[in-house]
Amino acid sequence: MFHKIFFALIIPVALSGCASGYSQFYKPANGITPEFIAQMRAAPPPSTPLVERIPPIDGAAATDAYSKRGYTLIGSAEFTSSRADSENSAIEQGKAVGADLVVILNPQYAGSESSVVPITTPTTTTTYSTGSATAYGKGGSVTAYGSGASTTYGTSTNYIPITIHKTNYGAGYFIKQKTIIGAQFRDLDDSERKKFQTNKGVVIRLVVDESPAFKADLLPGDILNSIDGIPILNSNQFSRLISERKGNEITIQLLRDGKNINAPVKLNP
Repeated sequence: MFHKIFFALIIPVALSGCASGYSQFYKPANGITPEFIAQMRAAPPPSTPLVERIPPIDGAAATDAYSKRGYTLIGSAEFTSSRADSENSAIEQGKAVGADLVVILNPQYAGSESSVVPITTPTTTTTYSTGSATAYGKGGSVTAYGSGASTTYGTSTNYIPITIHKTNYGAGYFIKQKTIIGAQFRDLDDSERKKFQTNKGVVIRLVVDESPAFKADLLPGDILNSIDGIPILNSNQFSRLISERKGNEITIQLLRDGKNINAPVKLNP
């Protein structure tokens, strides 16, 4: 999906009827439900989502770029089609899922396929014949002339060459997510545990622009050791401690470039 490879897993399809590929092949992101969207979004969805267009890029980089702006991926649509699919279809799908932002991948030519289509048509063959006959009697001879026609019905099949041009399409759907601290974090990996001689703490991997973490000058790579003097054991416990203190000002002790720093952070409610 979008998290790993941005629109790289393209599904070849033959769209049925007038269905849009953006709706027909939309898939929610892992763990995303309508209830999650309603609970986590920062504001009600707009009547028309914001639209941005980007070229194909690495999925992790794309997701992080939008996460820094406070957006969370809720789903994506990826497909290959020989039929043109308009941006309006992608936007309509965004409205349907309550997206705040629709990121449309610039359509990419995906090659062509050559084939033949058999065309069978009816045929008819008509044969004409003429003849004469002479009859003899007491009064002499009489010659009679006649003609006739016979028709044979059949079919003829011709093979018409065709070329089908294919295009890759894709779109990602995002909501602006409310956040308490505005940072993404992870547990220490094995090399970090060995280096710092501890299993405790979490590492900031991303900071959301204009969030409490951003305003407190927390930086990616900072190792968070404690909140209000309470040791941080892992990312699950850190999330719980943050949630319990939402709306309050906290003090986070962190390690940056070998220095211990106490950072006051005013959390969102």
